[in-house]
Parts: sequence; C-alpha cells; structure tokens
Amino acid sequence: MAMAAARRRAASGEPAIVTVDDVTTMACQHYGYAVEREEAAAALRYAFEAADGQSDCMTDAFD
Repeated sequence: MAMAAARRRAASGEPAIVTVDDVTTMACQHYGYAVEREEAAAALRYAFEAADGQSDCMTDAFD
C-alpha cells in the first residue's frame, strides 16, 4: 500500500519515493499495527526484491 501511495504522489516520469516511515505510518493508520522500523524496512526490501529491480520506486530501506 505504501508503494502504491508513493506512486500516486509522484509526478509524471519521476520515480516514487517510499520510505520506511511511510510503511510504519500506513500500518498504524490503516491496520492499527505498531510495526518496528526494522520489520518495516525488511518488508519494503522484500517488495523491492520481488520486483527484480524493475520497480519505479526509490527507498531508504537499504540504508
């Protein structure tokens, strides 16, 4: 969901930027879950790796 929201915010032709904080905020706001930063980063890395580098997003999950 965080990646989709970042894509909607991005300007045409620009990569979407999705942060670990975006994931933790979305988990809390939409599902009422308190997600640890490390867990959110791992989930975001997994989503990027599942896209085989073909993602139109950028992230701080690998920092």
